[in-house]
Formats: sequence, C-alpha cells, structure tokens
Amino acid sequence: MKIIRPKILGTLKINIALAGNYLIINGINKPPNKIRIPCDTYEDALEIVKRLENAKAGDVIYT
Repeated sequence: MKIIRPKILGTLKINIALAGNYLIINGINKPPNKIRIPCDTYEDALEIVKRLENAKAGDVIYT
C-alpha cells in the first residue's frame, strides 16, 4: 500500500474495525489531511504510526 503523509498529521489512533482487523485514524475529518489505513495486526499498525510520525510532509511510505 502506498501512503502519502499529509501536511497536518493530527492525533493518530488505532481502532478495531468491524471486520476484526485494525484501522489507523487521525483526528482530522476534512480532506486532504484525513487518514484511514487498514492493518492486519496491531504490531503492523504501530510500525506504520512510527513511520508516519518520522516522515516529512509529502513523503511516500510503502507498507
């Protein structure tokens, strides 16, 4: 999956989705800064959150 880090990251939360997998959601609900990333495991979600926090605005992250 290809993720482009937005300018405003907001507060990142890891929630459980209806399908039983995990979902990374930020606190911003207006595009283009809205983020919803599905993940298979909680550890994968933590790794993606760390990558997003360390990346600069506009960087491309592959998962």
